[in-house]
Amino acid sequence: MKTTTIMSLLFSFRYSHKKAVQSSLPYSDKINWPEGFKPAESDFLIHTEIDIKASTQVVWDILINAAKWPELNKKAEGIKLLNSPDGKLNSSSVFIWHPAGKFTSTIKEFKPPYNIAWLGETDNNKMTVYVAWMIIPTAEGCKVILEESQNGPKTKLEKIFAPNMVRKDFKNWLIRLKEQSEKQSNN
Repeated sequence: MKTTTIMSLLFSFRYSHKKAVQSSLPYSDKINWPEGFKPAESDFLIHTEIDIKASTQVVWDILINAAKWPELNKKAEGIKLLNSPDGKLNSSSVFIWHPAGKFTSTIKEFKPPYNIAWLGETDNNKMTVYVAWMIIPTAEGCKVILEESQNGPKTKLEKIFAPNMVRKDFKNWLIRLKEQSEKQSNN
């Protein structure tokens, strides 16, 4: 009986790559994905978005301040920027952090205040990710899109056993970004 219950729980949280790709449209079509990371080509895709009542510049300034990411995302604790003395990301930034194991991430796209993306790799190449952020102006402020395309053996396990956890982590990051941005806009 317990095995049946566990199996039904696993299948109830089953990840649908096709649904993730569909939910990312039309935004994912505007991202400059590297070869192998386009949503339909990747092993695992996470798409999250949020509306923020703040300007794109306010959101951008908070987002690129990687030294303060631990305030937005606990998994960013211990982030080390290798070539950004002011703690802010720039077009050539490289950083090491441990969101799901040790990753070395390199900025691949940097278009203030609208787009930033990085390629991250684990030391053992068990997971490679491409993370893209889009900040789109709206009548009330902006919409922030966060998409991550993953490949590698570790990704296949994450897709099976932890897809909701990853989405929840990203959603929480966006919620804290929203809170800080709106608070700063109101001051």
